[in-house]
Amino acid sequence: MVFQNISLRNNFLNFQLLLIPVSYIAGNLLLNLNIIILVLSVCFFFGTEIFKIRLNRTDKLVLLFFTYILLNGIYNNFYNFDFPESKSQNTILIKSIFYFRFFILYFALKFLIKSDIVNFKLLFLFYSACSLFVCFDLLYQYKFGVDIFGLEGVGRRLSGPFGDELIAGSYIQRFFIFSIFSLMLFIKPKKKWIFNFSLLLILIISVFGILISGNRIPLILFIMMLIILFFYLRQIRIILLSATIFIALLFSYLIKTDQNFNYHYGSFSDRSFEIITYLDEKISGKPITVKNTYIKEFELGYATWQLNKFFGGGIKSFYWNCRSIESPEMLRFGAGTKPNCNSHPHNYYLQILGELGIFGFILTIFLFLSIIFKCLKKIHFNKKIDFQNKIIIPFFIIYIVEIFPFKTSGSFFTSVNSSFLFFIIAFIVGLSEYKSLKKN
Repeated sequence: MVFQNISLRNNFLNFQLLLIPVSYIAGNLLLNLNIIILVLSVCFFFGTEIFKIRLNRTDKLVLLFFTYILLNGIYNNFYNFDFPESKSQNTILIKSIFYFRFFILYFALKFLIKSDIVNFKLLFLFYSACSLFVCFDLLYQYKFGVDIFGLEGVGRRLSGPFGDELIAGSYIQRFFIFSIFSLMLFIKPKKKWIFNFSLLLILIISVFGILISGNRIPLILFIMMLIILFFYLRQIRIILLSATIFIALLFSYLIKTDQNFNYHYGSFSDRSFEIITYLDEKISGKPITVKNTYIKEFELGYATWQLNKFFGGGIKSFYWNCRSIESPEMLRFGAGTKPNCNSHPHNYYLQILGELGIFGFILTIFLFLSIIFKCLKKIHFNKKIDFQNKIIIPFFIIYIVEIFPFKTSGSFFTSVNSSFLFFIIAFIVGLSEYKSLKKN
């Protein structure tokens, strides 16, 4: 039976959505708990109504992706996974089963969008506040050595409220864009100077937060997002150019005056040169001399795919497959008889290739491209540019950057990365398909 108190229902569900960025700060336990409560709440409030929705092509494609992961887990669990060092022989199967929770999350979020329950103004405002909070917490840690919770950084890196996890810059890069669209939703066009000043201030605070975090890839992705925004939002191009100039000046100043900053970003240029050297040696057939950390992970990622090209080793199997490699070329990365293996190859696509095989890789690429096409169709080929068309843009930009093939990344199949990706996908697909959205 459908829950009758509509106001209470909508407020509670929106509260659950607001907790998502908070969950990323609090940790995996709260994140997964929030996902479970959100899904159960949708079932409780709407009952059998949620099962009356017909799956469209995109829904079926997403379902196929998760079904493949489940079947792949069953196959690898019984026929391919044989590593005595593993804590459990059923590891791959269990992880594959529990990974299905992100499809349920995707479906629940889409249902909320279809039902016009999501308060986008409140959502954008709160997500902006979370991003700015992390920025100010990093600034506090940069100034006093500890953040407002008393947490110290990790070595020379600042982590803000994330403790020993060096992901503060990535967090800001993921959520800062909602600040821009919050300004567009809340500030009237007549007050242009307030809008421009607020926008410039937010961009400065955000980029400074990313810079002092020492997270280099998020800085590149941040600039990439500004470039995409430059093409989509003509009214803020001058501000974006001003912010870019400021980033360049601030970067030059910090790299000259801050030793820790120079250490992180100076080494980045060295690593970039190492990658160029590696590519030259690889193409020319010369002996490989570079031992760059990321190159190591990339090569090991490719090597694990060679173990099972068609089906891979199952999700989160990279470490065990890596440990089984006995190639002399790969052993240069380790000590003794085994490579020094990480839990993932630091790239989404290499991880998917190695853990889901070529079939899973092709399916993933097809899914990613279909969502891009769906979003572009909504933005560029819709005659009416309405509220619904505009609010899909930040989700689209985040999505493009999130699946960017050449970025280094954490594990694709972690709770944080998978929940965030399918959270964004759910909003893109939902906003691109339904026409009843109100300006709530």
